[in-house]
Amino acid sequence: MPRLVAVSMKPYRTYRLELQDAGGTNCSVVIHPPGGRGAPHEVVGEGVTLGELINRAKAMVDAVLGPRPPMAARSAPRRDW
Repeated sequence: MPRLVAVSMKPYRTYRLELQDAGGTNCSVVIHPPGGRGAPHEVVGEGVTLGELINRAKAMVDAVLGPRPPMAARSAPRRDW
């Protein structure tokens, strides 16, 4: 009997992460870059959980885009009055 595979797409910065989970350690993460910036890349790992693969994928995206701005700079309210 075929196994059920759950697939989900999550945005991360300007990229999309495709999460595939078939239960246990049968999981994968595919990084889809924005249009015109290359081909999708699969993050692989033997015997790791989906959460660990997601963290690896986010680290790879951060390595390409550079560090994220500090939280205070991202969420500071605008005061235009």
